[in-house]
Amino acid sequence: MFVFVSHLCVPPADHERLEAHFRQRSHLVEGVAGFLYLQLLKPQAGPHTHTFVTAWEDRESFRRYMASEERARSHDREPAELMSRTEVRHEAFDVLMDSRRTPEWIA
Repeated sequence: MFVFVSHLCVPPADHERLEAHFRQRSHLVEGVAGFLYLQLLKPQAGPHTHTFVTAWEDRESFRRYMASEERARSHDREPAELMSRTEVRHEAFDVLMDSRRTPEWIA
């Protein structure tokens, strides 16, 4: 399993708009092979205002999505002016354990 995380720093005046954007997302990623789930998190503390998480069967599934038409269409919908005011930091993880699976240890 592979997880890709985007930490977002959005100005306070844009919080509701960012959240609305994700509520109205295109849902194209759900049809991509290897996609498991996504989450939008609102941290309770720290420097980031929102964290976006996607989980994939493996790193290759994520790579295929990043090169896909679905990703291009989804990201074309992003409000450019909002994203220009947003700082983003990405992280990628190989998942070693997942309590929802049997056995829990994946690798």
